[in-house]
Amino acid sequence: MTNKKQLLVAAGLAALSSGVLAETLDDRVYLNLGLSYTLPDNDRDGSSVEVENAPGGFIGVGKAINEWLNLELNLKGQHADLDGASGSWKHYGATVDGLFFFNRSPAFAPYAVVGAGALRSDISNAKNSTSPVIEAGLGFMHDVDDDGAKLRLEARHRWDFADLNRQPGSDDKTFNDWILMAGVTIPIGARPQSAPEPRPVVTMAEPTPPPAPAPAPVTETVVLKGVNFCFDCDTLSGEAQAILDSDAMAIVKHHPNASFEVAGHTDAVGSDAYNLALSQRRASNVRAYLVQQGVEPSRMTAVGYGESQPVADNSTEAGRAENRRVELRITEMR
Repeated sequence: MTNKKQLLVAAGLAALSSGVLAETLDDRVYLNLGLSYTLPDNDRDGSSVEVENAPGGFIGVGKAINEWLNLELNLKGQHADLDGASGSWKHYGATVDGLFFFNRSPAFAPYAVVGAGALRSDISNAKNSTSPVIEAGLGFMHDVDDDGAKLRLEARHRWDFADLNRQPGSDDKTFNDWILMAGVTIPIGARPQSAPEPRPVVTMAEPTPPPAPAPAPVTETVVLKGVNFCFDCDTLSGEAQAILDSDAMAIVKHHPNASFEVAGHTDAVGSDAYNLALSQRRASNVRAYLVQQGVEPSRMTAVGYGESQPVADNSTEAGRAENRRVELRITEMR
């Protein structure tokens, strides 16, 4: 398998895993408690006093915010004996921690941790101080039961900005301690239950109804009264042009999304073929005039129908004049 294919497979598995985690994330508040063991900075030692390694403990609460982040508030304390002098060096305080998970596998869920807070230094026969601290490290969790309890192990580095005397000759402004932590997280409350999968239902297949037909376009025909032609001619008169400027252009503007057919007609005098060509010229001339007035050419077509669609009696002069007409046919989806 090529490297490219391997990357694609890995990306697909990661996306699938992320989707599963998002659906099953345990977002209950949990109790966090355990033991710690601190390896103190050598700068804590005095000229004749050595600070021993310090056992301690922690307790706190936390909550998963999303598939990659937990937030925690932890109270912590430790007790270090002073070798070479009587007394001890005690620490106690609190930090707010963010746990950034690389994955949430029940078997092994590694994370990076960053925290900040304050610690009180209580030193026998010496100056005491409350100082800000920053902690960062790595850890992992491991599920120990079906209810979501977890074992956790961490290693942290702590920067303690205590205003205390340091080892003579040291220019360091902070104490740098290492902390090993082991504990458990115990969720509070019942685990959210996922909805049961529905049982399959066997039914007889019903015929799929045909899709609803698309709405038919609405077509409207408007007779451009006054746009008539003299016998055997196709030229627009000044009166016809004035009617197109007013009535026809008003119709076009009233239907901004419509298309238009200019339909030309003749009377029954002459052959069918001649009248068909004459009506086409009449329709084309009207279309050309409207395009000249600003109508988009793509919205208009010209069709001649000859003498095939009379609206009046061709046996009279008045009827024949009425048949020599132009219509505007509007097609629009509504």
